[in-house]
Amino acid sequence: MRTPVRFIVTRTALWVQLAAIGLPTGLSFWLYWATAAPGLTWAHFGADGGDLLVAAAVNGVPHPSGYPLYMLLLQDWLRLGHLISPQAEIAYWGNRLSALCVAGSVAFAIVTAASLLRPLPLRWLWAALAGVAWAVTPLAWSQALITEVYGLHALLIAALGWALLTRRLPAAGVGILLGLGAAHHLTSLLLWPAIFYWRLQALPRRAWLNEAASMAGVALLVALPLYLRLIWVVTAAAEVPPVAWGYPRDLTGLWWLVSGAAYRAYLFEMTPLQYAGRLAALVRLLIEQFTPVGLAIIIGGFALWDRHRPFLRNGALLWILPLSLYAAGYNTVDSYIYLLPVGWLAALMLAQGLASGSAFVRAWAATQRVRPAAWLVTSIVVMLPAVGLLSLIPFRLAQLDLHNDRAARDFVDAAAQILEPGSLVISSADAPTFALWYGQWGSGTLAQAVPDLVFVNHALYQFGWYRDLMHDLYPELYADAPTMGATIADLIAANRRLRPIYLTEPFPELPADILTPAGAFWRLGGP
Repeated sequence: MRTPVRFIVTRTALWVQLAAIGLPTGLSFWLYWATAAPGLTWAHFGADGGDLLVAAAVNGVPHPSGYPLYMLLLQDWLRLGHLISPQAEIAYWGNRLSALCVAGSVAFAIVTAASLLRPLPLRWLWAALAGVAWAVTPLAWSQALITEVYGLHALLIAALGWALLTRRLPAAGVGILLGLGAAHHLTSLLLWPAIFYWRLQALPRRAWLNEAASMAGVALLVALPLYLRLIWVVTAAAEVPPVAWGYPRDLTGLWWLVSGAAYRAYLFEMTPLQYAGRLAALVRLLIEQFTPVGLAIIIGGFALWDRHRPFLRNGALLWILPLSLYAAGYNTVDSYIYLLPVGWLAALMLAQGLASGSAFVRAWAATQRVRPAAWLVTSIVVMLPAVGLLSLIPFRLAQLDLHNDRAARDFVDAAAQILEPGSLVISSADAPTFALWYGQWGSGTLAQAVPDLVFVNHALYQFGWYRDLMHDLYPELYADAPTMGATIADLIAANRRLRPIYLTEPFPELPADILTPAGAFWRLGGP
């Protein structure tokens, strides 16, 4: 039977833990919710949000790799949002799903960091500070405000890190998380070396093969049906879904989608000097996330792992290096977002650095003859990180806040004023393309204002699957198109006399003298 004193101590410790987890997580969620975009947005490289939301609304397939897990979750979340507030547009709720997911990654960071710091004193304080530091990094905060796949990616990676570093799940549980991660974002496969290392090193060598096979087998059983479901989504639909990347009616189309064939040209297509420059840019990005002082503390935490906890050091290197090399080698302006798992792991090192630095200073203060001075030094050491983190919030709030963002919504509203009923609208870049799709099939505002619009994407028209999709979706476009409109020029020539044609930007196939500016569009003129 527990004594009253022990019972009080236990209850106090429980409340400390709940506060350390709940307060930073709750405040992060509130901060994200308050600063999230009110609707469709292009900010923080969030143009893909329109594509994702429309695919969820029409039960279609978004851009590669199809994100089957995210689509299921987003569809259910949008249904729940509609029940709560039928008048709110789906982009509002899509943005809030990201807020919820990133806040969940904050909770996992705190719990994992506190577990790694056991039995150091004040470990829950340092874990909470590390969680707040992760929550207010531009990387995490920006992705919590928009409809994108990276919020869920951060949550799944954080859950995996918690399961491995605290050893709270059996092999089957880890395998389920591996499968969910692979069914969501394929860059999670780059973390498998670290994941298998952390899992297997804690076991006897004779159990390694069975453990690895068990985790990989469960992961395959979880991920494969989710990807195969994309074929069923297209083939079982009563009508052709207007958004169906790869048009995956068979395994060939599914492989085009999942393998990311459309994006392979971006991978490692650069000189060694350019690659070195991108690696240096990633280092600068890490400094921006945690500030130079924070990065110094992170390095200190990693140094302690290096000297005393090689299990954590080796796994951390296997976690960081593949992702960093890939993010640097993927030659797009937003590839830095792939470093979300690196930022999350850096928060754990930050907690270690804070705890170890505090322990060192308190040990020094305890040797002083004047006890009040020791307490003063200890209090300053405890308060400085908290004050530093809180001072970052107003500065980053001005950079990241989207609660008044309207650029994408204004573009859709302008399109409703410019376009004519029955127009053929040809776009290329992601931002206007996905915004128009959203106005047509997501919010429906464009479809209501301008009936019978037809949308074709110039960049995708090079792919046979896309031409097949357009033919099935808009058979009336191809009545007079030679060879089923093998090129955009064929399609335009067959429809110039039948309907107004608008472009979101000039294309090389068309001479500039037949294009007339029309607001944010270009109208094709002349016979």
